[in-house]
Amino acid sequence: MDHELADRINEEIGRYKNALLYYAKQCEWDSFKSKAGMLFDYLEAIELSEIKRKFFRILKIILFVLAICIVIILNISGEAYPALLRFKDSIVIMAIAGSCFELYFFLDFRIYVEHKMFWHKQRREEFMWNMEKDFKEIIVKPACSI
Repeated sequence: MDHELADRINEEIGRYKNALLYYAKQCEWDSFKSKAGMLFDYLEAIELSEIKRKFFRILKIILFVLAICIVIILNISGEAYPALLRFKDSIVIMAIAGSCFELYFFLDFRIYVEHKMFWHKQRREEFMWNMEKDFKEIIVKPACSI
């Protein structure tokens, strides 16, 4: 994540924090919950986009290296490298195993994202409840009890 994006995210989170503080001081808990839910959705979107960006960057690098290995293996000639012919089958099997692992890695990531989306609503509700609880107990307890 570059510094400009991180600064924009920090500014947006600061705006959410100020709005949550305002609603908590006014004891407007319905508005507070709504804004806390929007904050959760924003944070989830940022997190998921960063995870996907990093995952696909790593995946592309590994696939590129595997493709180069496969091309090199297929172009090995027996006359130029007679000693490598003994290892050609082993190298091909290792390249296939690496490709299968990459496929597993990709499918596992997809399952992770689907699982994360499946539990989104429950995590959102828990986040909102915890935020409200924290603000009620720590920040504005004396102001709302009057």
